[in-house]
Amino acid sequence: MTAFEQYFESLKKVLGRDDLYEIWPDFEPDYDEREYAWTTLRGLGESLLLNCGQCDGPSDMRHKKCKACVERRKEIARRTYEKFMGRPIEKWNAIILCRIHIE
Repeated sequence: MTAFEQYFESLKKVLGRDDLYEIWPDFEPDYDEREYAWTTLRGLGESLLLNCGQCDGPSDMRHKKCKACVERRKEIARRTYEKFMGRPIEKWNAIILCRIHIE
């Protein structure tokens, strides 16, 4: 269990509300679904990088909103990949949820 998961588990106990959420509290997504890139990473192969931007979510596929976001953006990236590379991608070997900050 990560430190954040432990924090939210403790919060449920303090509030006496084990029914509040499963692992992570709910949140409102805030990201640009077109902010993604793909690259070939040594040892991983074709990898998809998804910029979670200002999203308050946990960047965890166990959360239903994160999972839905990733599935939607994987399809967008798949279509773009095929258009630019001239061939379909069989699968993304790794999907990395990240927040890219530029100063």
